[in-house]
Amino acid sequence: MEKQPDLHEGDRTGDWTRLLKTKYKKELGELSREYPHKRSLSIDYRDVERFGKPGIAMADELLENPGKVLEDVWDAIKNGQLIRTKDGKEPHGVNIRFTNLPRKTLIRNIRSDDINRYISVEGILRKTTEVRPRVVEAVFRCPAGHFTVKQQKYGKFVEPDGCATDGCTFKKLELMPKRSKFVDSQKLRIQESPEGLRGGEQPQTLDIDVTDDLSGIVSPGDRIIINGILRSMQRVVKGEKSTVFDIFLECNSIEVAEKEFEEVEIDEKAEDEINRLSKDPMMYRMITHSIAPTIYGREDVKQASAHPHYGGVTMDMLDM
Repeated sequence: MEKQPDLHEGDRTGDWTRLLKTKYKKELGELSREYPHKRSLSIDYRDVERFGKPGIAMADELLENPGKVLEDVWDAIKNGQLIRTKDGKEPHGVNIRFTNLPRKTLIRNIRSDDINRYISVEGILRKTTEVRPRVVEAVFRCPAGHFTVKQQKYGKFVEPDGCATDGCTFKKLELMPKRSKFVDSQKLRIQESPEGLRGGEQPQTLDIDVTDDLSGIVSPGDRIIINGILRSMQRVVKGEKSTVFDIFLECNSIEVAEKEFEEVEIDEKAEDEINRLSKDPMMYRMITHSIAPTIYGREDVKQASAHPHYGGVTMDMLDM
């Protein structure tokens, strides 16, 4: 018996249009009012999964073929005119971001089958680079004045072989930075959380490629969830291409699970408790015993560890 085609399969753009109009009317309105200061639309994976009969297929397609899904969502926005700027024009460069994936992939469990799939990883941010502009659309000019556009991806800068104008034979072209398109970019390195390791395992890391309005929003020490597309890049050893590929995550969205201590807000109740503990004569002993409580003794070592963590001005200095 011949299998009947899925009625929704050929109209995926229509499915996304209905989802956005149903669930994200408010967010689309905010984008229309605040663009280009705000230029990202965040879509909750759970909303996609629960969107009627086509929802499961749409959610599965995001995980398996994220590039196509991002194009389908943008087509839905464009065809349905769901975002209109103040001057009535269509916005360019709106980012579609998906969050709240139900399953997290451990960094050490990433495999070749995950390449080009949409995955979610969680860990501690260990390293960030400075935010720098990256060219994504390079414009070149030949001596005759013709312009050639070359799209750029992550990694090596790619120059055109020659002028793209018919009949022009010039090979040496000049990059025109003023006509080229740039976005903010940053590289992150995320590390596995130590509490998830067994025995003597060393935490593994994964490099993250961040662009546009996601750049510069997190700091080392933050516990974060990164959602994105796993990409691969061929290694080059002493000028020779290797059969081994390196991997990195092309970041689509960032969820901050836990900020560093300076981001923690202390309410009035917590402040009263802190003040009460500060007057407790046994406070120093309590702090010392809170260091490695499962290890008996070693009072001097614990005191030495407590000092840099809970250090402050001495009492006689407060009396001056």
